[in-house]
Amino acid sequence: MIRVESKKLSSEDCQALARITISAKKGTPLESDKSVGEIAAGIEKLSSSNEVQLLVAQDEGGVILGWIYYYVDIPPMAFINGFFPIIEPTDRSEEIALAIIEAAKRYTIERGFTRLEIEMKLQTDAHRTTSQKYVNWYEKCDFQFAAEEVHMSSDLTSLNLLSTNLPKNCILKKLAEVSYDQLEKAGLQTFNDSEDDLFLSMKHAEREVNLKYFFDMSKPFIEDASLILERDGKVIGFVITRMRDNDAEIGPIGLVPEARGQGLANYLLGYALKNLKDNGLTRATLDMSIANKPARKLYKKYGFEDVYYKQFYFWSPGTSK
Repeated sequence: MIRVESKKLSSEDCQALARITISAKKGTPLESDKSVGEIAAGIEKLSSSNEVQLLVAQDEGGVILGWIYYYVDIPPMAFINGFFPIIEPTDRSEEIALAIIEAAKRYTIERGFTRLEIEMKLQTDAHRTTSQKYVNWYEKCDFQFAAEEVHMSSDLTSLNLLSTNLPKNCILKKLAEVSYDQLEKAGLQTFNDSEDDLFLSMKHAEREVNLKYFFDMSKPFIEDASLILERDGKVIGFVITRMRDNDAEIGPIGLVPEARGQGLANYLLGYALKNLKDNGLTRATLDMSIANKPARKLYKKYGFEDVYYKQFYFWSPGTSK
């Protein structure tokens, strides 16, 4: 019998989970040079966080078999980030993995959440190959494919970014000058009629939560590269930029349907990138759905190149087969 539960971890538990983590990742593209102590310290930190749900699998004798953690700080959605669950490699590995995933689903329901999502970063072909084992586990637990995205990067130092004129009849504002209600309305119009597969896989309430995260003015943003385009008193376009790992991360960027095909996205992106470069930043990054071919064409124009890919799978209560 396999028991999976959320429990207060002792230092010995964290050490055991760290050893399992090293064993599970050995000989795979996920292997790292971190010591047992370093990994155990990270697990202990996770276990004490209110933003995280951490589950541990044990056998009948209390021997730890594997674990998983996921973020629960953005209800009603929970997010698994990485290649989880982490399982002690045995002939029971799949059985243990499925028990852990099913337990995560139960805890998701108990919290009243409506979505459990996993994101796997595919940095190389070897990562993509390794991901298949995890995909098989999740699909056996009724998870559905949501989207594949590409993470792109542009070297701003190599771009010749010229000043451009504000499009006719448009007003350019900074993010803080526009109300959230205006942004939410424009965001829903933009992404509900888009090729953003991840957003479109969400329920309406989940989409609203996503937009609150996108447009959250309490999170630091780059003022000169977080711009709102208005026409006739209505928000028709936006680009939001924040710092992440010393790079300027762009997103979201979009236009309401009636504003497309007029060069406005080109204006917004080019203006934001020029401001970033003028402020001394050297690199910009963004994520986009691989299905969004018009956006990819625009980003390529501004030097964005593929760096790695990400796949998303999700489960919602009531979607089991």
